[in-house]
Amino acid sequence: MIPRPADAITDCSLLSVSTTRIVLHPEFHAFTNLFNLIMNISNVFRHPATPYVAPFATFLVLTEIGRWIPGSLLWIYPVKTIFAGVLLAWFRRAYFEVKFVFSWLAIAVGLGVFILWIGMEGYYPLLAKSKSISPYDLVEGIWYGAKVWIGIRLFGAVVIVPIMEELFWRSFLLRYLINTNFKQVTLGAFSWSSLLWTVLLFGLEHHRWLAGMGAGFLYTLLLYRTKRLSACILAHAITNLALGIYVLLTQQWEYW
Repeated sequence: MIPRPADAITDCSLLSVSTTRIVLHPEFHAFTNLFNLIMNISNVFRHPATPYVAPFATFLVLTEIGRWIPGSLLWIYPVKTIFAGVLLAWFRRAYFEVKFVFSWLAIAVGLGVFILWIGMEGYYPLLAKSKSISPYDLVEGIWYGAKVWIGIRLFGAVVIVPIMEELFWRSFLLRYLINTNFKQVTLGAFSWSSLLWTVLLFGLEHHRWLAGMGAGFLYTLLLYRTKRLSACILAHAITNLALGIYVLLTQQWEYW
């Protein structure tokens, strides 16, 4: 039977739709994969651990990159300080546990760690030799270059690093090693395994690994005592400030 014109139109339309589906299917599949990838990345940013891990990991990765790039001593510290600072600011609403309260005990611990850091020098082998040099040689010929670099170095060491590291080590990892759902663990909760692993890894993060372990142990004890992360941040900041002043007064740039 010869189809009527209307039937012919209907058949052609169905064929066209079917053909279109076959042709567009690979593109549709690719867009679906892209959408899933974007959603997975979005999920990473929404993961409760990301605000604690991302600033620290970024700082650490940029530090490692700087080791392999000649001439990076001039710019790598400012760059990683800026990146870590931006991430801390971006995730700031996630840090409910950071409520700053002044503590004389934190100041005492911070100064104690500084004395420990300097006093142990020369009594144990370092993991690596510092490549730091005088900022006056580093930025020679740049107007006010050394003072600007020193200012950035102090800001990073006294503000960015204490917040970034204490959020990672004593707010995140110390609790994560007790329960992977770390938000359910009370800040300052104790377990031997979490204490030992955190102290060990914190020490190995530094060239001066033994002094680093001592620092990590004292900062963690401070958290157990006060149950406040702000006390650890303050102690860490005091240590780094005292060390920065010591470096500037003695010109012993290897501590930086």
